[in-house]
Amino acid sequence: MAIVSGGQKMTESVIAYTAFDGSKIYENTLQMTIVKKKVGSGSDLVKLAAPKGAQILYNAMRVGPRLILRSAFELLRANMITRVISVVVLLAIDKFSLIRGRISVKQFIINVTLALMLLVGGTAGWMLGSHVLGLILESIVLGIIAGIVGAGILSAVLTVIVNKIIHLFITDDTEDMLAIYSQVFSSLAEEHRLNNEEIVCVKNKIAMCKQLIQDMFTKEDKLAYANDVIAPHIKEQSASR
Repeated sequence: MAIVSGGQKMTESVIAYTAFDGSKIYENTLQMTIVKKKVGSGSDLVKLAAPKGAQILYNAMRVGPRLILRSAFELLRANMITRVISVVVLLAIDKFSLIRGRISVKQFIINVTLALMLLVGGTAGWMLGSHVLGLILESIVLGIIAGIVGAGILSAVLTVIVNKIIHLFITDDTEDMLAIYSQVFSSLAEEHRLNNEEIVCVKNKIAMCKQLIQDMFTKEDKLAYANDVIAPHIKEQSASR
């Protein structure tokens, strides 16, 4: 059922079952999720750029602008080589994982796309920062610093945008495996009539992580594997009432 609140359209949650204490349990409460670490934060960019910037400023005072200009072109070339090598390494790892059956073909395609976005975004960010801002600021040193920061920011932004677009059309391995975990968890929770507090306790004990996702993907009977992971915690929780 759709309801309107504050001018926004929302979807009303569907009740999955009634818990042992009479409380209503909704479907969205039973969904398994992975807690992801935050990456690409402002502090990370500062840590990346600050040491390089300090070294550049020191060199500027020590050797003068002529050698700094030469170093700028060398850094640009090295930066490009580093990004290409990084992408090649990432793709080699993904190819190995695909051969070993640890990721699917569609996951491999997603990873290839995102790796290329890192290369494109990093190169574009470097060019924009080091050349355009460098000319505007009329400072090679500031241009190089801007290039380093710009490469990190633009590659991260482009990757996030492309990743969101991809997920509008296809699901990755993590989403597929989480759907199976959620299906099993929902079924077991309903069987034992867990309430909201018990559901939270079980989720905390399971500590859903990438390793569990990868382990499930390699199993032939994924439903049985999910049941083996979740069932002991469900039974322990219901037995402690």
